[in-house]
Amino acid sequence: MNNIFSFQRFFKLLSKHTREQYKTYLISTGVLIGILSLIMGTAAYFSGGELGVNGQLVFFYIFLFLSGTIFTSMVFSDLGDKKKSIPSLTLPVSHFERFLVGWAYSFLFFQAIFIICFFIIDFIIISIGNINPLIKNELVSMIDKKDQFLIAFLIFGLLHATAFLGAIFFEKLHFIKTAFAAFVILIILQLVNVPIINQLFRTNGRMQPMFVGISLEENGRSFFIAPSDLAYNIVITMFIGVTVLLWTAAFFKLKEKQV
Repeated sequence: MNNIFSFQRFFKLLSKHTREQYKTYLISTGVLIGILSLIMGTAAYFSGGELGVNGQLVFFYIFLFLSGTIFTSMVFSDLGDKKKSIPSLTLPVSHFERFLVGWAYSFLFFQAIFIICFFIIDFIIISIGNINPLIKNELVSMIDKKDQFLIAFLIFGLLHATAFLGAIFFEKLHFIKTAFAAFVILIILQLVNVPIINQLFRTNGRMQPMFVGISLEENGRSFFIAPSDLAYNIVITMFIGVTVLLWTAAFFKLKEKQV
């Protein structure tokens, strides 16, 4: 018998998880639809029925990141409850299969459901706005804006991996503790960014968001160095590498909880 992965065991575990959690997921989907409709509809209403492409992208980013991390932080909530964790951890399945079920629901299935819900609500809202002959709303296209959507999915992957690790690492208040830890790490990285730039360029660096370029100041003059295409490719590779590393850390942390 394969103790690492078995399709039969995996699909049985996936089926069991679906039967036990489908009501919670349906309610969560309903809440997502309601919040999307309320906030995007209100924004369009106060804009006279107009909801531009850039505005749709902003809403897509915000809701994907926020709802995705909140959902992911709860995917292993049973591990924080001793009564629920014992039957969960004693199921005759491998560590990888249990990890993969949580990963599939919080990463693959969530994104698929989110995209469907978002574009349905978005289409309805801009269609209502287009009833006014003076309004010409256009539905944002994932093909025309593929670079922006690629960035969104890369960032979501990193956020998901962070929340996924936090969901396993922390026993209570998963989302709050993970968000706080990530915030502290980002602040530290941002603070050490300027001294590193000062040492590399032997001049005064200015506070600048990471990965968007370098801002320098010398003799009262300001200079901005934009990243090259190669630099962007390196950043994308780094995002993917860190995401995979965090997923791997989450797997071993889950494995540790079952020992």
